Amino acid sequence: MKLLVFAATVLVLVPMGASATDYPAPQAPAVPAGTGYVDVPDAAVAIDPKHVYKVMVDGINAAASPGAVTPALGRASLIVNALTVAHVPAANRKIVVVFHGPSVDGLLRDDAYRKQFGVSNPNTQVIEQLAAAGVELFVCAQHMANHKLDMKMLAPQVKLATAASIVLIAYQNEGYAVLADR
Repeated sequence: MKLLVFAATVLVLVPMGASATDYPAPQAPAVPAGTGYVDVPDAAVAIDPKHVYKVMVDGINAAASPGAVTPALGRASLIVNALTVAHVPAANRKIVVVFHGPSVDGLLRDDAYRKQFGVSNPNTQVIEQLAAAGVELFVCAQHMANHKLDMKMLAPQVKLATAASIVLIAYQNEGYAVLADR
């Protein structure tokens, strides 16, 4: 009976004619060090290259381990790679990330990250590639002040913003969709 229930569950979860092995490999043309995008033909809610995508990623969480990419950078790189694969022009990609709380550790320059965690910062290339793709990266000045952190400790691509909450409000008021970093 258990086998029959399992088989019925699999039939419900996997649409006819599709399996997990049918998906193409992830693509990461704009941010190779980040999260790749799996282009699924005929998927609902397709990416429209003519649409202007205004996205704010709210970076709060630290990476699961010192050798892993910070969730906000992973989310931002997935979005950039998805829009690039779908041929959305750079002018139609408006992506902003604001870091506060534990996510700020991922922004440390490699020497400071190595001193704190004992490994090279896995976020360095992702930060560089996101900035090269036009993504704006902000860090909360309130977090920096409360933890007595100097901006010289962070990657040079990161800008100091008065407060994460102000960045979130300002960009939402401009029509940006806000996504959590998971």
